[in-house]
Amino acid sequence: MRREYTPEYESFRDDALAVLNGAAIVVAITGFWTKPVFMGPIALAIALLGFVLSPRAKGGTIIAVIVITLAAILTRWVWGYSLA
Repeated sequence: MRREYTPEYESFRDDALAVLNGAAIVVAITGFWTKPVFMGPIALAIALLGFVLSPRAKGGTIIAVIVITLAAILTRWVWGYSLA
């Protein structure tokens, strides 16, 4: 049985993707306070899930997660905190 297209369904899908992308960024930023070596791959997995689920994705969230994770690793290394 084929489902009919409804604008409401598309809106819910966009909202769900926005929540996934936001969660990926939040997890990546959490790496500044916790262990960025562990939080980075978790955030990357969430961002990849959002990328796979979106037909129009360009990968911006994935790049943002990688940059934030590298910044967290560099910051913690410069200040002398443990990375893992």
